[in-house]
Amino acid sequence: MKNNKIALLPGLSLFLCFCLLTGSGKLTAYLGGGAPLIALAELVSFAVPFAMAVFSMREQKTLRRRLKYRRLPKGALGLTVKVGITVALLSLFLNLLIYQVAGMAGADLSATALDAPQTGLGFAARLLVIVVLSAVVEELYLRGALLTVHEQSVGTSACLLFSGLAFAMLHGSLLNFAGPLLAGIAYAYLTYIFKSVWPAVLAHAVNNLYYMFVLWITDTYAAFGIWIYFAAINGLVLLLFLYLSLRSLENLLAKDLVPHFEKSAGLYDLWLLIRNPGVAAFVLAFAAKLILDWLG
Repeated sequence: MKNNKIALLPGLSLFLCFCLLTGSGKLTAYLGGGAPLIALAELVSFAVPFAMAVFSMREQKTLRRRLKYRRLPKGALGLTVKVGITVALLSLFLNLLIYQVAGMAGADLSATALDAPQTGLGFAARLLVIVVLSAVVEELYLRGALLTVHEQSVGTSACLLFSGLAFAMLHGSLLNFAGPLLAGIAYAYLTYIFKSVWPAVLAHAVNNLYYMFVLWITDTYAAFGIWIYFAAINGLVLLLFLYLSLRSLENLLAKDLVPHFEKSAGLYDLWLLIRNPGVAAFVLAFAAKLILDWLG
């Protein structure tokens, strides 16, 4: 009975994380925001689910190894930064495409198409809260604890896909789903091949830093009609960094510096994760939020 209860905790931690993020977001907005309040909400929303996921582990050696600083293979830092930039650019264009398909009037490469909260924080506060804190706490939970728990029961590909799905649903919107899905899979893959969560943290921070840069461009130069040029430039940069990322990964795989995928039962492994009652509650909460947002 005790083992059955512990098996529920990873899924329930996702449900709790979603509830905490949704509730703290509304409470923070009601109280007027501010860096300390936003940072506290972010920390609590992921620290409590992290503790639940850790408690559910059969053994914690893998997690301790992933959280500990370790020397990465040559080329790992370069690949991590390139992946962070590539994911940021792909997410931007995916969000823009979804906005256009959804018929959102005036959708462009602006804050409306980006995954970045409009908190009204100053530069230093945004750098600390949005770039650093969010990357650390989100990756410690999702790619540190939760990915490690799931790897104890299913194969690599299912873990990566589920990590992306969970990350996307935690964002709470279909309009901002594809970008986080891609990012979550990429960060989980970095964690897997380097056996450390810190490359995922760095890639996540690079991604968030890029969004800060685009928001700065939006606020400063949008009135000058730069978007047609900005889109073209970002498209070229995307192709460049996608190529560089794939080349770097190819070199690491060729030198056996990173592992290949472990065998997986594919969709059946994914079903084993989704059928967890806690995950089902998480999915239902996500669907309920979508419906309520649509009705509102």
